[in-house]
Amino acid sequence: MAPRYPIIIGAGPAGLTAALELTRRGVTPRIYEASDTVGGLARTPSDGDWRIDPGGHRFFTRSEEISDLWRSLLPADQWVAVPRSSAMLVDGHLVRYPLIGRDLIRQMGIRSGARGLSSLAWSRVRRRVRLTDRLDNFRDWGVEEFGRYWYQMFFDGYVRKTWLTEPRELSSDWALQRIKPIGWRRRAERAFLEQDVFRYPRRGPGQLWEAVAAQLAQAGVVTAVNSPVETLHYDGQTWTAGLAGAQTVIGDAVFSSMPLGQLVGALDPQPPKYIRSVAASLKHRSLITVAVALSKAYDIPYNWVYTPAPGVHAGRVQNYRRWSEGLTPDGWNGTFLGFEYFIGPGGALWDAGDEHLTALVTEDLRTLGLNPATIEKVMVVRSKYAYPIHDPTRDRGVVRLRDYLRAHYPSLHPMGRNGMHRYDNQDHAMLSALHSVGRYFGELVTDPWHVNTERAYHEMGLKP
Repeated sequence: MAPRYPIIIGAGPAGLTAALELTRRGVTPRIYEASDTVGGLARTPSDGDWRIDPGGHRFFTRSEEISDLWRSLLPADQWVAVPRSSAMLVDGHLVRYPLIGRDLIRQMGIRSGARGLSSLAWSRVRRRVRLTDRLDNFRDWGVEEFGRYWYQMFFDGYVRKTWLTEPRELSSDWALQRIKPIGWRRRAERAFLEQDVFRYPRRGPGQLWEAVAAQLAQAGVVTAVNSPVETLHYDGQTWTAGLAGAQTVIGDAVFSSMPLGQLVGALDPQPPKYIRSVAASLKHRSLITVAVALSKAYDIPYNWVYTPAPGVHAGRVQNYRRWSEGLTPDGWNGTFLGFEYFIGPGGALWDAGDEHLTALVTEDLRTLGLNPATIEKVMVVRSKYAYPIHDPTRDRGVVRLRDYLRAHYPSLHPMGRNGMHRYDNQDHAMLSALHSVGRYFGELVTDPWHVNTERAYHEMGLKP
């Protein structure tokens, strides 16, 4: 049998999972990571005893294989069980999310509740008489599902601020996977709350991926950080990856979680112009997380608070102590929040200095009724390629790139969120990696591109 020496680009969940699986099968890959740490967006930057989760990473999955893998990577005492508790800040009210019918009536007032119910009833009438079987975009789906009044109140601004796109430019499939309909029955509400529990590493998601990197190192797999792959030459059998400083490495296959557009741009010889044009059209949202430690303990009973209204600059606020006490110093009893600022391509805020970001988060604190005078510490984390943007050209473009790469580079395996330019969760990225390794060995496994294509709500945790 010919020797196997695959190259892995990226040390996030997909790259490290591929490395684990290859190692389990007796193959020693090489891993090259562009940044200075492992974990991708699921890293946990630290400053002393403070630890920050840049994107908020719930560990939940429908896959027993992934669930078992997670449990095997950290001791049981390093996992905590966290009930999901989210809210939307609308008109000064913190309204539980996913939405509960009685909250909409009780918290928003009788007049507002009556308008919402009337709008919802009209949308149900229109649903019965519409001629098409399905709605294509998020806006139309949202108006029909929640009624125009509640859609405008909760979701229109959420999409514009958090996803930086027009609601008509997001697909209804995207909505069906991530937005739960309004809950009206108390029994169903209780069942939902009991089930919606997720696992979380005590010291943040990066704790798990740091453990994976350490396990791989013991097996002889070196993760080279600060090592971006700049070029990829393929001669029909062998890959040559060009690194900084004219360094090159040779491999029989490439597993890539680098942004799909960058991957196409790195190929040598260059693909046809139309393929390069499609790749260049793929865009990402960047994320700046400003973590703020306040000496005063505020009672905020939520992991996340979404802020769809324009009065708050941040799109979402994380309450880190609701995730795990291990993200703060032992014995500390204040409030530790993560303000998330979403930035589109070319957004000016990306180049803002820490002083400007501190002023921005101070303004948001005041708007939310929190006292900036109690700030003990401010930490800033920047994530450039945080989320692939879903726009009208994305689906068609990604399919064209996928088909071209398959036809011309059979030993190239794009995987993970950025590698496939899809909004996948951690478990989906890991499954795409496992299936890619299976294909590398010639197995008839699930097509990695078919992971996370169900048209059903799946933002639900599994009880540990």
